[in-house]
Amino acid sequence: MKSLKDTIEFKGTKDGFIIVINNEADYEEARKNLIDKINSNLFFFKGSQFCDIYATNLNEKEKLDLINFLKEKYNINFSKKEKPIINKLSSDTMYYNTNGEKPTKFIKNTIRSGAFVEYEGNIVVLGDVNPGAQLIADGNIVVMGVLRGIAHAGSKGDESAFVSAIKLNPIQLRISSVIAISPDDDTYSSNSLPQIAFVHDGHIVIENYPTKI
Repeated sequence: MKSLKDTIEFKGTKDGFIIVINNEADYEEARKNLIDKINSNLFFFKGSQFCDIYATNLNEKEKLDLINFLKEKYNINFSKKEKPIINKLSSDTMYYNTNGEKPTKFIKNTIRSGAFVEYEGNIVVLGDVNPGAQLIADGNIVVMGVLRGIAHAGSKGDESAFVSAIKLNPIQLRISSVIAISPDDDTYSSNSLPQIAFVHDGHIVIENYPTKI
């Protein structure tokens, strides 16, 4: 049996999360591992917006059963959207695109100190971003872990871009040309909720990420 990490993945889009289930997983394995993975980050996923299940090994009835189960047990909202294009290019990086939207680069590992990642689109990190690492995107930046490095979203002047993380503790945040430096106290690290940073009235504002989109 494949590990939990290999069986279930979550891909973030502007319309919500897409659940990607490994092609070799059957219904029972997928259901069990999906429950385990959501329970491990219940505060983040409960009440969140989802838009699809991508699983070529499951039939439509099995997918619908999973959707109904998630709605009932976790108050998860499903809003079916046009199917995306998912291109797997390597074991650690995936690129995701929808018609008319910016492409998204998925990085399936922790970004280590000294690493530099720049992308013309959105960046989603399925791991942590360590101090000394730097992310630059002309779209949004989402970190499904702890953000401790430098993040620059909307790098080509898009002030509507945002940066979000399960734990937001960056050395520096930049959105378009607006910059925020990490405070000397533990303002970021003391917060146990996912957070989102965006520009409002010319300043970067940080708020707890809403559980419902």
